[in-house]
Amino acid sequence: MLKNNVKKSITTLIILVSLSCVSSFIATTNVAALTLQSSITTAFDNNPIIIDARTYNLDTTGVTDTFVNFQAMIDSFPIGSTLQLPTGTYKLSNFVKLKDNMSLIASNNVIIKGIGNNTLFSTCNANSFKGLEFQNCSTAISVFQKSGVIVADCRFTNNIVYAAVNFYGGSNCSVTNSYFYDIRKYGILIDSDSSDITIDNNSFDNASVFGGYSSEQVSGHIYCLNGTRITVSNNIFKNSGGQGIIFGYNSITGKGTTNCVASNNQCVGNGQEGITIYGGSKNVTSGNSIIGNTSINNRFNQIEVWQSNNNTVSGNTVEESIFGRGSLGAICLFATTGTIVTRNNVLSAQSNGIAIIAGTTNTIVSDNFIADTNRQNAINTPEKGNGILLDWNGVADPQYITIRSNTISSSNGIIDKSGVYSTSNTNHHNTIDSNIITGYKYGVHWYASATCGL
Repeated sequence: MLKNNVKKSITTLIILVSLSCVSSFIATTNVAALTLQSSITTAFDNNPIIIDARTYNLDTTGVTDTFVNFQAMIDSFPIGSTLQLPTGTYKLSNFVKLKDNMSLIASNNVIIKGIGNNTLFSTCNANSFKGLEFQNCSTAISVFQKSGVIVADCRFTNNIVYAAVNFYGGSNCSVTNSYFYDIRKYGILIDSDSSDITIDNNSFDNASVFGGYSSEQVSGHIYCLNGTRITVSNNIFKNSGGQGIIFGYNSITGKGTTNCVASNNQCVGNGQEGITIYGGSKNVTSGNSIIGNTSINNRFNQIEVWQSNNNTVSGNTVEESIFGRGSLGAICLFATTGTIVTRNNVLSAQSNGIAIIAGTTNTIVSDNFIADTNRQNAINTPEKGNGILLDWNGVADPQYITIRSNTISSSNGIIDKSGVYSTSNTNHHNTIDSNIITGYKYGVHWYASATCGL
């Protein structure tokens, strides 16, 4: 008995520490938002030089290529200049190279368009873009091992084939208050040890659910292959062909994503998961947080932690209300160690509410509200449609899992499923207690109880 009390005290302490960290993150985020807004305002404080298109022979009709004259215009100004472009459409056949501390701001209705397969701008340090619209290119803005790049109040539309913004080794950068539409692959791509990037209060969308693709794509609105301290907050992500947000890893370099946060975002109708943390077979991605997001009717799991350790999933709301959405679980934990899943709301799930699978270990699932699982009416498959599932999934049985103080319910009468179910009935050192379960034929199935041992 003393041993069990000690274990419960330790578990409670871990949960309290986790919730304290979440509260600390929210307070830190508010301060960071104010600091970010101040830096953006400062970037555009310089009195702009109002460009006369005739002086530089710039074609503002978008009919002819004006790249050479546009680059010559940039080259004629010193480092630190703020240039205000006149209204018009500028067609560029190649990328324009900016100087350090140079800013481009728009008059009304400034469109920069490419020829379908080119990059539009290659940045230097501390470049800023405000109020511009980018169209018809491979990449709109390329940030290659530069710092301090600011993108604010811009639009990225109409056939951007590869990436709207590509941070490759970028640092201390931000993308805010911007609109992304008709992005074919990556909205914002992050790789090569990028760090301290803030993506806040943007809207990402495509014309059709799942980006119009009948199967999942290797793509995403925020696609982080490798980086640290990436903050993705207060954005809307709809209809990507791939994920809404992915904190992933680069299979070529073997590097992952660490200490990043996705908070207060909406992810709806994306072609893979709403939000994914993924570290590959070597679990090189770790220590990330998914906090306070809403993830609804994405093609696969709404929130997923896959082969990645020591993450936090807290305070999110997920829902699978359309038949054919969802996969293993509305929230899915696959081969993760040390992850805490707490205070999430699973409003409905086509299959399981929370799936804990494939050798997941030392994980705490507590204080979650889970309702209306098994919306796909899988009556003949025992591991589908439960409130919480423990399953080996062809890899290994979950062990040292704490499932505590969750509320699991069904509004569809008594369904022939379990509040907590396991595909194994042998001791895996799990702890399952203090859960409130209604509307299921079995509360804690005896298989699940057997994984707790004595």
